[in-house]
Amino acid sequence: MRLHWLGVFIVLLAGWVLVHDITAWKDVEFGDETTYLGSGLTFSVPFIGGVQWGPLYAAWYAFWHLFIPDSLDLYYANWAILSVLAGFVAFLWFRSLKVSVAMSAWLAVLFLFSNQNLPLNPKISIAPFCLILGALALVHFNAWPQYVRFLVVAFTGLVCSYIRPEFYVSFLCATVIALGWLWKEAPKDTIRWVPLGSFVVATLVLHLLFGNPLFGADDSRSTVAFQQHFVVNYSAWNHQPEPSTIESQLKLFHKVLGDDVQTFADAVKKQPKWAFKHVFTNITHSLTANVKNAVDTFYQTLFRGWYSRWRTAFVGLIVLIFAGCVDYRRTFQNFQKTSVDFWGFVAVLVLLLPSLIATVLIYPRTHYLVFHLILIFWLLAQVVKPISLRNFSMFSQSLQGTVALGVLLVFVGIRYFSYSQPLPTPIADNVRFIKAIQPTARLRVLERDWYRVFLKEESDWIHVEEYTSGNFTDFVKAKNINFILMTQDMQAYFAKDAGFQAFLQSHASLGFEKRLTNSIGDYLLIKQTLKP
Repeated sequence: MRLHWLGVFIVLLAGWVLVHDITAWKDVEFGDETTYLGSGLTFSVPFIGGVQWGPLYAAWYAFWHLFIPDSLDLYYANWAILSVLAGFVAFLWFRSLKVSVAMSAWLAVLFLFSNQNLPLNPKISIAPFCLILGALALVHFNAWPQYVRFLVVAFTGLVCSYIRPEFYVSFLCATVIALGWLWKEAPKDTIRWVPLGSFVVATLVLHLLFGNPLFGADDSRSTVAFQQHFVVNYSAWNHQPEPSTIESQLKLFHKVLGDDVQTFADAVKKQPKWAFKHVFTNITHSLTANVKNAVDTFYQTLFRGWYSRWRTAFVGLIVLIFAGCVDYRRTFQNFQKTSVDFWGFVAVLVLLLPSLIATVLIYPRTHYLVFHLILIFWLLAQVVKPISLRNFSMFSQSLQGTVALGVLLVFVGIRYFSYSQPLPTPIADNVRFIKAIQPTARLRVLERDWYRVFLKEESDWIHVEEYTSGNFTDFVKAKNINFILMTQDMQAYFAKDAGFQAFLQSHASLGFEKRLTNSIGDYLLIKQTLKP
Protein backbone atom coordinates (compact mmCIF):
# COMPACT_ATOMS: atom_id res chain seq x y z
CA MET A 1 0.00 0.00 0.00
CA ARG A 2 2.85 2.40 0.81
CA LEU A 3 4.40 1.59 -2.56
CA HIS A 4 1.08 2.43 -4.23
CA TRP A 5 0.93 5.87 -2.61
CA LEU A 6 4.57 6.47 -3.53
CA GLY A 7 3.59 5.77 -7.13
CA VAL A 8 0.67 8.22 -6.86
CA PHE A 9 3.00 10.87 -5.43
CA ILE A 10 5.55 10.47 -8.23
CA VAL A 11 2.87 10.63 -10.95
CA LEU A 12 1.42 13.81 -9.44
CA LEU A 13 4.92 15.25 -9.02
CA ALA A 14 5.59 14.51 -12.71
CA GLY A 15 2.33 16.28 -13.53
CA TRP A 16 3.50 19.35 -11.65
CA VAL A 17 6.82 19.28 -13.50
CA LEU A 18 4.91 18.98 -16.78
CA VAL A 19 2.79 22.11 -16.33
CA HIS A 20 4.82 24.31 -13.98
CA ASP A 21 5.21 27.87 -15.30
CA ILE A 22 3.14 26.86 -18.35
CA THR A 23 2.40 30.49 -19.26
CA ALA A 24 6.11 31.13 -19.89
CA TRP A 25 6.51 28.54 -22.66
CA LYS A 26 3.11 27.62 -24.08
CA ASP A 27 1.25 30.07 -26.27
CA VAL A 28 -2.51 30.32 -26.78
CA GLU A 29 -3.80 28.24 -29.70
CA PHE A 30 -6.88 29.52 -31.48
CA GLY A 31 -9.53 27.24 -32.96
CA ASP A 32 -12.20 24.99 -31.48
CA GLU A 33 -10.72 25.16 -27.98
CA THR A 34 -11.18 28.92 -27.74
CA THR A 35 -14.75 28.44 -28.99
CA TYR A 36 -15.38 26.10 -26.04
CA LEU A 37 -13.72 28.61 -23.72
CA GLY A 38 -16.07 31.32 -24.96
CA SER A 39 -19.05 29.01 -24.39
CA GLY A 40 -17.84 28.39 -20.86
CA LEU A 41 -17.52 32.11 -20.11
CA THR A 42 -21.16 32.65 -21.14
CA PHE A 43 -22.54 29.25 -20.07
CA SER A 44 -26.23 29.02 -19.29
CA VAL A 45 -29.06 26.51 -19.42
CA PRO A 46 -30.53 26.17 -22.01
CA PHE A 47 -27.13 26.03 -23.65
CA ILE A 48 -27.03 28.57 -26.47
CA GLY A 49 -24.05 26.92 -28.17
CA GLY A 50 -26.10 23.88 -29.23
CA VAL A 51 -26.08 20.34 -27.89
CA GLN A 52 -23.38 19.19 -30.32
CA TRP A 53 -20.90 21.79 -29.09
CA GLY A 54 -19.97 20.30 -25.74
CA PRO A 55 -22.37 21.76 -23.16
CA LEU A 56 -20.78 19.79 -20.31
CA TYR A 57 -17.33 20.91 -21.39
CA ALA A 58 -18.58 24.48 -21.34
CA ALA A 59 -20.02 23.78 -17.88
CA TRP A 60 -16.58 22.51 -16.82
CA TYR A 61 -15.05 25.81 -17.95
CA ALA A 62 -17.86 27.71 -16.19
CA PHE A 63 -17.16 25.85 -12.93
CA TRP A 64 -13.47 26.77 -12.92
CA HIS A 65 -14.40 30.31 -13.98
CA LEU A 66 -16.01 30.72 -10.55
CA PHE A 67 -12.51 30.49 -9.04
CA ILE A 68 -10.46 31.88 -11.95
CA PRO A 69 -12.06 35.14 -13.15
CA ASP A 70 -9.46 36.00 -15.80
CA SER A 71 -10.20 34.25 -19.11
CA LEU A 72 -6.52 33.85 -20.08
CA ASP A 73 -5.69 32.31 -16.70
CA LEU A 74 -8.72 30.05 -17.14
CA TYR A 75 -7.46 28.89 -20.54
CA TYR A 76 -4.08 27.92 -19.09
CA ALA A 77 -5.56 26.39 -15.94
CA ASN A 78 -7.84 24.10 -17.96
CA TRP A 79 -4.91 23.01 -20.14
CA ALA A 80 -2.83 22.19 -17.05
CA ILE A 81 -5.59 20.46 -15.05
CA LEU A 82 -6.63 18.13 -17.87
CA SER A 83 -3.02 17.28 -18.77
CA VAL A 84 -2.17 16.25 -15.20
CA LEU A 85 -5.49 14.47 -14.72
CA ALA A 86 -4.90 12.40 -17.87
CA GLY A 87 -1.65 11.01 -16.48
CA PHE A 88 -3.20 10.30 -13.10
CA VAL A 89 -6.17 8.32 -14.49
CA ALA A 90 -3.76 6.44 -16.79
CA PHE A 91 -1.92 5.31 -13.64
CA LEU A 92 -5.23 4.20 -12.05
CA TRP A 93 -6.19 2.35 -15.23
CA PHE A 94 -2.95 0.39 -15.28
CA ARG A 95 -3.29 -0.41 -11.58
CA SER A 96 -6.87 -1.61 -12.08
CA LEU A 97 -5.51 -4.03 -14.70
CA LYS A 98 -3.17 -5.42 -11.99
CA VAL A 99 0.00 -3.94 -13.48
CA SER A 100 2.66 -3.43 -10.81
CA VAL A 101 2.95 -0.05 -9.09
CA ALA A 102 6.37 0.73 -10.57
CA MET A 103 5.41 -0.26 -14.10
CA SER A 104 2.10 1.64 -13.86
CA ALA A 105 3.90 4.76 -12.68
CA TRP A 106 6.52 4.52 -15.44
CA LEU A 107 3.92 4.07 -18.18
CA ALA A 108 1.73 6.88 -16.81
CA VAL A 109 4.66 9.31 -16.57
CA LEU A 110 5.81 8.50 -20.11
CA PHE A 111 2.29 9.26 -21.31
CA LEU A 112 2.25 12.46 -19.24
CA PHE A 113 5.30 13.82 -21.06
CA SER A 114 4.30 12.49 -24.48
CA ASN A 115 3.02 14.47 -27.45
CA GLN A 116 -0.37 12.75 -27.03
CA ASN A 117 -1.12 14.62 -23.82
CA LEU A 118 -0.27 18.27 -23.14
CA PRO A 119 0.32 19.39 -26.76
CA LEU A 120 -3.00 17.90 -27.91
CA ASN A 121 -5.25 20.56 -29.46
CA PRO A 122 -8.18 20.97 -29.11
CA LYS A 123 -7.91 20.02 -25.47
CA ILE A 124 -11.56 18.96 -25.30
CA SER A 125 -10.66 15.37 -26.30
CA ILE A 126 -8.67 14.89 -23.10
CA ALA A 127 -11.84 15.44 -21.02
CA PRO A 128 -13.69 12.31 -22.32
CA PHE A 129 -10.33 10.50 -22.36
CA CYS A 130 -10.07 11.08 -18.60
CA LEU A 131 -13.72 10.14 -18.02
CA ILE A 132 -13.34 6.89 -19.97
CA LEU A 133 -10.15 5.83 -18.21
CA GLY A 134 -11.59 6.79 -14.83
CA ALA A 135 -14.79 4.81 -15.45
CA LEU A 136 -12.91 1.76 -16.73
CA ALA A 137 -10.63 1.83 -13.70
CA LEU A 138 -13.70 2.11 -11.44
CA VAL A 139 -15.44 -0.94 -12.90
CA HIS A 140 -12.22 -2.96 -12.69
CA PHE A 141 -11.46 -2.01 -9.10
CA ASN A 142 -14.94 -3.05 -7.92
CA ALA A 143 -16.45 -6.54 -8.08
CA TRP A 144 -19.85 -5.29 -9.22
CA PRO A 145 -22.46 -7.32 -11.10
CA GLN A 146 -22.06 -7.02 -14.86
CA TYR A 147 -25.24 -5.00 -15.30
CA VAL A 148 -23.92 -2.37 -12.87
CA ARG A 149 -20.57 -2.24 -14.66
CA PHE A 150 -22.28 -1.57 -17.98
CA LEU A 151 -24.65 0.99 -16.47
CA VAL A 152 -21.51 2.87 -15.40
CA VAL A 153 -20.07 2.45 -18.90
CA ALA A 154 -23.34 3.62 -20.48
CA PHE A 155 -23.57 6.69 -18.27
CA THR A 156 -19.93 7.50 -19.01
CA GLY A 157 -20.73 7.34 -22.72
CA LEU A 158 -23.69 9.67 -22.16
CA VAL A 159 -21.63 12.21 -20.21
CA CYS A 160 -18.93 12.06 -22.88
CA SER A 161 -21.56 12.64 -25.58
CA TYR A 162 -22.27 16.06 -24.08
CA ILE A 163 -18.59 16.80 -24.66
CA ARG A 164 -18.17 15.04 -28.01
CA PRO A 165 -21.55 13.98 -29.50
CA GLU A 166 -20.33 10.79 -31.21
CA PHE A 167 -20.05 9.08 -27.80
CA TYR A 168 -23.84 8.77 -27.76
CA VAL A 169 -23.21 5.59 -29.76
CA SER A 170 -21.31 4.20 -26.74
CA PHE A 171 -24.21 5.13 -24.48
CA LEU A 172 -26.71 3.24 -26.66
CA CYS A 173 -24.53 0.14 -27.07
CA ALA A 174 -23.64 -0.09 -23.37
CA THR A 175 -27.28 0.44 -22.35
CA VAL A 176 -28.36 -2.53 -24.50
CA ILE A 177 -25.64 -4.72 -22.94
CA ALA A 178 -26.54 -3.54 -19.44
CA LEU A 179 -30.20 -4.40 -19.96
CA GLY A 180 -29.20 -7.84 -21.26
CA TRP A 181 -27.16 -8.49 -18.11
CA LEU A 182 -29.97 -7.09 -15.96
CA TRP A 183 -32.38 -9.62 -17.44
CA LYS A 184 -29.81 -12.42 -17.00
CA GLU A 185 -28.72 -11.57 -13.45
CA ALA A 186 -32.28 -10.61 -12.35
CA PRO A 187 -31.54 -8.94 -8.99
CA LYS A 188 -34.17 -9.91 -6.41
CA ASP A 189 -33.26 -7.48 -3.65
CA THR A 190 -34.89 -4.07 -3.92
CA ILE A 191 -31.61 -2.35 -3.06
CA ARG A 192 -30.02 -3.88 -6.15
CA TRP A 193 -32.43 -1.92 -8.38
CA VAL A 194 -31.02 1.38 -7.08
CA PRO A 195 -28.24 1.55 -9.74
CA LEU A 196 -30.82 1.21 -12.53
CA GLY A 197 -33.09 3.84 -10.98
CA SER A 198 -30.19 6.22 -10.52
CA PHE A 199 -29.10 5.65 -14.11
CA VAL A 200 -32.59 6.36 -15.47
CA VAL A 201 -32.99 9.57 -13.44
CA ALA A 202 -29.53 10.91 -14.31
CA THR A 203 -30.07 10.08 -18.00
CA LEU A 204 -33.43 11.88 -18.07
CA VAL A 205 -31.97 14.93 -16.32
CA LEU A 206 -29.17 15.30 -18.89
CA HIS A 207 -31.58 14.89 -21.80
CA LEU A 208 -33.98 17.44 -20.34
CA LEU A 209 -31.18 19.93 -19.71
CA PHE A 210 -29.37 19.69 -23.03
CA GLY A 211 -31.33 17.48 -25.47
CA ASN A 212 -30.13 14.56 -27.58
CA PRO A 213 -26.58 15.14 -28.87
CA LEU A 214 -26.82 12.71 -31.77
CA PHE A 215 -30.40 12.51 -33.03
CA GLY A 216 -31.92 15.72 -31.73
CA ALA A 217 -29.40 18.13 -33.24
CA ASP A 218 -28.30 19.50 -36.55
CA ASP A 219 -26.00 16.94 -38.18
CA SER A 220 -24.21 19.58 -40.26
CA ARG A 221 -21.14 19.37 -38.02
CA SER A 222 -20.37 15.74 -38.95
CA THR A 223 -21.36 16.37 -42.58
CA VAL A 224 -18.95 19.27 -42.96
CA ALA A 225 -16.23 17.30 -41.13
CA PHE A 226 -16.56 14.45 -43.65
CA GLN A 227 -16.45 16.86 -46.59
CA GLN A 228 -13.41 18.74 -45.29
CA HIS A 229 -11.42 15.60 -44.57
CA PHE A 230 -12.29 13.98 -47.87
CA VAL A 231 -10.70 17.05 -49.43
CA VAL A 232 -7.62 16.52 -47.22
CA ASN A 233 -7.23 12.99 -48.62
CA TYR A 234 -8.08 14.08 -52.17
CA SER A 235 -5.39 16.77 -52.05
CA ALA A 236 -2.84 14.23 -50.82
CA TRP A 237 -3.77 11.73 -53.55
CA ASN A 238 -3.21 14.38 -56.21
CA HIS A 239 -0.12 15.92 -54.58
CA GLN A 240 -1.73 19.36 -54.47
CA PRO A 241 -2.04 21.90 -51.64
CA GLU A 242 -5.18 21.81 -49.55
CA PRO A 243 -7.66 24.67 -50.02
CA SER A 244 -7.08 27.28 -47.32
CA THR A 245 -10.69 28.16 -46.45
CA ILE A 246 -13.76 26.12 -45.55
CA GLU A 247 -15.64 27.59 -48.50
CA SER A 248 -12.97 26.49 -50.99
CA GLN A 249 -12.78 23.04 -49.36
CA LEU A 250 -16.51 22.47 -49.75
CA LYS A 251 -16.42 23.80 -53.31
CA LEU A 252 -13.72 21.26 -54.25
CA PHE A 253 -15.66 18.47 -52.49
CA HIS A 254 -18.77 19.06 -54.61
CA LYS A 255 -16.66 19.51 -57.74
CA VAL A 256 -15.27 15.98 -57.25
CA LEU A 257 -18.31 14.14 -55.85
CA GLY A 258 -21.17 16.23 -57.21
CA ASP A 259 -23.64 18.71 -55.74
CA ASP A 260 -26.03 15.93 -54.66
CA VAL A 261 -23.44 14.31 -52.35
CA GLN A 262 -23.43 15.66 -48.80
CA THR A 263 -22.81 12.82 -46.34
CA PHE A 264 -20.69 9.68 -46.33
CA ALA A 265 -23.86 7.64 -46.99
CA ASP A 266 -24.50 9.75 -50.10
CA ALA A 267 -20.93 9.11 -51.25
CA VAL A 268 -21.31 5.33 -50.80
CA LYS A 269 -24.50 5.34 -52.90
CA LYS A 270 -23.44 7.72 -55.66
CA GLN A 271 -19.64 7.72 -55.68
CA PRO A 272 -18.62 4.36 -54.10
CA LYS A 273 -15.15 4.41 -55.69
CA TRP A 274 -14.23 7.66 -53.95
CA ALA A 275 -15.96 6.67 -50.70
CA PHE A 276 -14.07 3.38 -50.32
CA LYS A 277 -10.78 4.95 -51.35
CA HIS A 278 -11.34 7.51 -48.57
CA VAL A 279 -12.04 4.71 -46.05
CA PHE A 280 -9.06 2.61 -47.11
CA THR A 281 -6.76 5.64 -46.85
CA ASN A 282 -8.08 6.43 -43.38
CA ILE A 283 -7.60 2.84 -42.18
CA THR A 284 -4.01 2.84 -43.44
CA HIS A 285 -3.26 6.19 -41.84
CA SER A 286 -4.91 5.12 -38.56
CA LEU A 287 -2.78 1.98 -38.25
CA THR A 288 0.48 3.74 -39.04
CA ALA A 289 -0.39 6.71 -36.79
CA ASN A 290 -1.22 4.41 -33.85
CA VAL A 291 2.11 2.60 -34.19
CA LYS A 292 3.88 5.96 -34.38
CA ASN A 293 2.02 7.26 -31.33
CA ALA A 294 2.85 4.14 -29.31
CA VAL A 295 6.55 4.45 -30.18
CA ASP A 296 6.49 8.17 -29.46
CA THR A 297 4.77 7.70 -26.10
CA PHE A 298 6.74 4.80 -24.68
CA TYR A 299 10.14 5.24 -26.31
CA GLN A 300 10.83 8.68 -27.75
CA THR A 301 9.39 10.41 -24.69
CA LEU A 302 12.27 8.93 -22.69
CA PHE A 303 14.77 11.12 -24.56
CA ARG A 304 12.72 14.15 -25.56
CA GLY A 305 14.22 17.32 -24.17
CA TRP A 306 17.37 15.75 -22.71
CA TYR A 307 18.81 13.51 -25.45
CA SER A 308 22.54 12.78 -25.48
CA ARG A 309 24.63 9.71 -26.33
CA TRP A 310 25.71 8.98 -22.78
CA ARG A 311 22.14 9.25 -21.50
CA THR A 312 20.96 6.89 -24.22
CA ALA A 313 23.70 4.45 -23.23
CA PHE A 314 22.73 4.82 -19.57
CA VAL A 315 19.06 4.04 -20.32
CA GLY A 316 20.18 1.09 -22.45
CA LEU A 317 22.23 -0.21 -19.53
CA ILE A 318 19.22 0.01 -17.22
CA VAL A 319 17.11 -1.88 -19.77
CA LEU A 320 19.75 -4.61 -20.00
CA ILE A 321 19.90 -4.90 -16.20
CA PHE A 322 16.10 -5.15 -16.08
CA ALA A 323 16.12 -7.80 -18.84
CA GLY A 324 18.70 -9.78 -16.88
CA CYS A 325 16.52 -9.66 -13.75
CA VAL A 326 13.43 -11.10 -15.47
CA ASP A 327 12.53 -14.66 -14.51
CA TYR A 328 11.50 -15.77 -17.99
CA ARG A 329 10.27 -19.20 -16.93
CA ARG A 330 7.93 -17.80 -14.29
CA THR A 331 6.90 -14.98 -16.63
CA PHE A 332 5.89 -17.51 -19.29
CA GLN A 333 3.95 -19.52 -16.71
CA ASN A 334 2.19 -16.35 -15.53
CA PHE A 335 1.33 -15.49 -19.11
CA GLN A 336 -0.28 -18.91 -19.59
CA LYS A 337 -2.27 -18.56 -16.38
CA THR A 338 -3.37 -14.97 -16.98
CA SER A 339 -7.03 -14.74 -17.89
CA VAL A 340 -8.54 -11.83 -19.77
CA ASP A 341 -11.59 -10.06 -18.39
CA PHE A 342 -13.65 -10.53 -21.57
CA TRP A 343 -16.52 -8.25 -20.61
CA GLY A 344 -14.06 -5.68 -19.30
CA PHE A 345 -12.49 -5.67 -22.74
CA VAL A 346 -15.94 -5.33 -24.30
CA ALA A 347 -16.44 -2.23 -22.14
CA VAL A 348 -13.20 -0.80 -23.54
CA LEU A 349 -14.31 -1.44 -27.12
CA VAL A 350 -17.77 0.04 -26.52
CA LEU A 351 -16.31 3.28 -25.21
CA LEU A 352 -13.76 3.46 -28.03
CA LEU A 353 -16.24 2.60 -30.80
CA PRO A 354 -17.06 6.22 -31.76
CA SER A 355 -13.42 7.19 -32.17
CA LEU A 356 -12.75 4.01 -34.17
CA ILE A 357 -15.65 4.86 -36.48
CA ALA A 358 -14.63 8.51 -36.76
CA THR A 359 -11.07 7.72 -37.80
CA VAL A 360 -12.33 5.41 -40.55
CA LEU A 361 -15.25 7.44 -41.92
CA ILE A 362 -13.91 10.95 -41.37
CA TYR A 363 -10.14 11.13 -40.76
CA PRO A 364 -7.58 9.90 -38.20
CA ARG A 365 -7.11 13.30 -36.60
CA THR A 366 -4.83 13.48 -33.58
CA HIS A 367 -7.64 14.25 -31.13
CA TYR A 368 -9.47 11.10 -32.29
CA LEU A 369 -6.36 8.93 -32.14
CA VAL A 370 -5.72 9.77 -28.48
CA PHE A 371 -8.65 7.50 -27.60
CA HIS A 372 -6.95 4.63 -29.43
CA LEU A 373 -4.15 4.92 -26.87
CA ILE A 374 -6.58 3.45 -24.34
CA LEU A 375 -6.65 0.23 -26.37
CA ILE A 376 -2.86 0.36 -26.67
CA PHE A 377 -2.70 0.79 -22.87
CA TRP A 378 -4.87 -2.31 -22.46
CA LEU A 379 -2.72 -4.39 -24.83
CA LEU A 380 0.45 -3.17 -23.12
CA ALA A 381 -0.97 -4.11 -19.72
CA GLN A 382 -1.59 -7.68 -20.93
CA VAL A 383 2.09 -7.90 -21.98
CA VAL A 384 3.74 -6.42 -18.87
CA LYS A 385 1.38 -7.80 -16.22
CA PRO A 386 2.79 -11.38 -16.25
CA ILE A 387 6.43 -10.22 -16.01
CA SER A 388 8.08 -11.65 -12.92
CA LEU A 389 11.57 -10.80 -11.64
CA ARG A 390 14.04 -13.24 -10.18
CA ASN A 391 14.09 -13.76 -6.42
CA PHE A 392 17.17 -12.31 -4.77
CA SER A 393 17.77 -12.96 -1.09
CA MET A 394 18.71 -9.33 -0.42
CA PHE A 395 16.34 -7.83 -2.99
CA SER A 396 12.68 -8.39 -2.15
CA GLN A 397 9.86 -7.52 -4.55
CA SER A 398 9.00 -4.48 -2.44
CA LEU A 399 12.58 -3.28 -2.66
CA GLN A 400 12.60 -3.91 -6.41
CA GLY A 401 9.54 -1.71 -6.81
CA THR A 402 11.07 1.00 -4.63
CA VAL A 403 14.25 1.03 -6.71
CA ALA A 404 12.22 1.25 -9.94
CA LEU A 405 10.22 4.17 -8.54
CA GLY A 406 13.46 5.78 -7.38
CA VAL A 407 14.83 5.64 -10.92
CA LEU A 408 11.56 7.16 -12.14
CA LEU A 409 11.93 9.94 -9.59
CA VAL A 410 15.41 10.70 -10.97
CA PHE A 411 13.92 10.79 -14.49
CA VAL A 412 11.24 13.27 -13.35
CA GLY A 413 13.93 15.38 -11.66
CA ILE A 414 15.97 15.52 -14.87
CA ARG A 415 12.84 16.62 -16.70
CA TYR A 416 12.40 19.48 -14.22
CA PHE A 417 15.73 20.98 -15.25
CA SER A 418 15.45 20.30 -18.98
CA TYR A 419 11.75 20.52 -19.79
CA SER A 420 9.69 23.52 -20.87
CA GLN A 421 12.29 26.23 -21.31
CA PRO A 422 10.90 29.78 -21.79
CA LEU A 423 9.60 30.34 -25.32
CA PRO A 424 7.98 33.30 -27.08
CA THR A 425 4.22 33.55 -26.47
CA PRO A 426 3.13 36.29 -28.89
CA ILE A 427 -0.59 35.48 -28.83
CA ALA A 428 -0.72 35.42 -25.05
CA ASP A 429 1.28 38.67 -25.01
CA ASN A 430 -1.34 40.22 -27.28
CA VAL A 431 -4.10 39.07 -24.94
CA ARG A 432 -2.30 40.48 -21.90
CA PHE A 433 -1.76 43.78 -23.71
CA ILE A 434 -5.36 44.30 -24.75
CA LYS A 435 -6.64 43.20 -21.34
CA ALA A 436 -4.42 45.79 -19.67
CA ILE A 437 -5.95 48.62 -21.72
CA GLN A 438 -9.43 48.08 -20.29
CA PRO A 439 -11.34 50.25 -22.83
CA THR A 440 -14.29 52.17 -21.44
CA ALA A 441 -16.59 52.11 -24.49
CA ARG A 442 -18.09 49.26 -26.49
CA LEU A 443 -15.56 47.58 -28.78
CA ARG A 444 -16.11 47.19 -32.52
CA VAL A 445 -13.38 44.69 -33.38
CA LEU A 446 -12.00 43.77 -36.81
CA GLU A 447 -10.13 40.44 -36.69
CA ARG A 448 -9.53 37.00 -38.24
CA ASP A 449 -8.62 35.08 -35.07
CA TRP A 450 -10.47 34.49 -31.79
CA TYR A 451 -9.18 37.34 -29.66
CA ARG A 452 -12.77 38.38 -29.05
CA VAL A 453 -13.03 35.50 -26.54
CA PHE A 454 -10.58 37.36 -24.32
CA LEU A 455 -12.12 40.82 -24.86
CA LYS A 456 -14.98 42.42 -23.00
CA GLU A 457 -18.26 40.58 -23.41
CA GLU A 458 -19.85 43.84 -24.59
CA SER A 459 -18.01 43.84 -27.91
CA ASP A 460 -18.96 43.43 -31.55
CA TRP A 461 -16.99 41.40 -34.07
CA ILE A 462 -16.53 42.38 -37.71
CA HIS A 463 -14.92 39.70 -39.87
CA VAL A 464 -12.29 40.87 -42.35
CA GLU A 465 -14.14 39.21 -45.23
CA GLU A 466 -16.87 41.83 -44.89
CA TYR A 467 -14.35 44.28 -46.38
CA THR A 468 -14.75 44.18 -50.16
CA SER A 469 -14.85 47.78 -51.33
CA GLY A 470 -11.12 48.57 -51.60
CA ASN A 471 -11.56 51.77 -49.59
CA PHE A 472 -10.55 50.64 -46.11
CA THR A 473 -11.07 54.06 -44.52
CA ASP A 474 -14.70 54.19 -45.65
CA PHE A 475 -15.18 50.60 -44.44
CA VAL A 476 -13.88 51.49 -40.96
CA LYS A 477 -16.17 54.51 -40.79
CA ALA A 478 -19.22 52.61 -42.07
CA LYS A 479 -18.74 49.78 -39.58
CA ASN A 480 -17.71 52.16 -36.78
CA ILE A 481 -14.63 49.99 -36.14
CA ASN A 482 -12.54 51.16 -33.20
CA PHE A 483 -10.23 48.22 -32.46
CA ILE A 484 -7.94 46.48 -34.98
CA LEU A 485 -5.33 44.04 -33.72
CA MET A 486 -2.80 43.63 -36.52
CA THR A 487 -1.30 40.20 -35.88
CA GLN A 488 1.16 38.60 -38.30
CA ASP A 489 -1.82 36.88 -39.89
CA MET A 490 -3.70 40.17 -40.32
CA GLN A 491 -0.62 41.94 -41.66
CA ALA A 492 -0.15 39.22 -44.28
CA TYR A 493 -3.85 39.41 -45.19
CA PHE A 494 -3.72 43.16 -45.84
CA ALA A 495 -0.11 43.32 -47.14
CA LYS A 496 -1.16 43.94 -50.75
CA ASP A 497 -4.28 45.98 -50.05
CA ALA A 498 -3.78 49.59 -51.12
CA GLY A 499 -6.85 50.72 -49.20
CA PHE A 500 -5.46 49.45 -45.90
CA GLN A 501 -2.02 50.93 -46.60
CA ALA A 502 -3.64 54.32 -47.20
CA PHE A 503 -5.55 53.99 -43.93
CA LEU A 504 -2.35 53.06 -42.10
CA GLN A 505 -0.60 56.18 -43.39
CA SER A 506 -3.38 58.45 -42.12
CA HIS A 507 -4.57 56.51 -39.06
CA ALA A 508 -3.64 59.28 -36.62
CA SER A 509 -5.74 61.89 -38.44
CA LEU A 510 -8.64 59.44 -38.32
CA GLY A 511 -8.43 59.26 -34.51
CA PHE A 512 -6.50 55.97 -34.21
CA GLU A 513 -3.42 55.33 -32.14
CA LYS A 514 -0.86 52.63 -33.01
CA ARG A 515 0.64 50.56 -30.19
CA LEU A 516 3.09 47.66 -30.38
CA THR A 517 1.68 44.64 -28.53
CA ASN A 518 4.47 42.04 -28.54
CA SER A 519 8.07 41.40 -29.54
CA ILE A 520 7.37 39.97 -33.01
CA GLY A 521 5.83 43.12 -34.47
CA ASP A 522 2.10 42.79 -33.83
CA TYR A 523 0.40 46.12 -33.22
CA LEU A 524 -2.95 47.51 -32.19
CA LEU A 525 -4.83 50.28 -33.96
CA ILE A 526 -7.19 51.64 -31.33
CA LYS A 527 -9.53 54.63 -31.46
CA GLN A 528 -8.31 57.26 -29.04
CA THR A 529 -11.83 57.66 -27.67
CA LEU A 530 -11.54 54.15 -26.20
CA LYS A 531 -8.60 54.98 -23.93
CA PRO A 532 -9.63 54.98 -20.27
